[in-house]
Amino acid sequence: MRSRAYWTLPPLLTEQPPTAETIAAYARHAAYTGTTGPRRAAGILWCHTIAIPALVTSRMWAWTWERPGRFVTVTVTVKLLSFLPPVAWAVDHIVTPATQHALTLFL
Repeated sequence: MRSRAYWTLPPLLTEQPPTAETIAAYARHAAYTGTTGPRRAAGILWCHTIAIPALVTSRMWAWTWERPGRFVTVTVTVKLLSFLPPVAWAVDHIVTPATQHALTLFL
């Protein structure tokens, strides 16, 4: 039942999540493939382009929601920054479409 262990979630409330260094070390040295080759290169590419950025994003999101003061501070800062022309453009052309796409994808 090796596949069951692969797909079973860890205890999310009691176990520390892996660090970015741990994920990078797994991509470079884990036994999921040989020491070199296209599968190893794909695993390392995935690690650096998807896994670590997603980890950082989720940790920052969790950090923001841990305390009400952080959430209010971040919300007010983002709202104030949205009045600056470059940020307003980014919100209109990047953040809003990305949010709409995520909502259609997940809901």
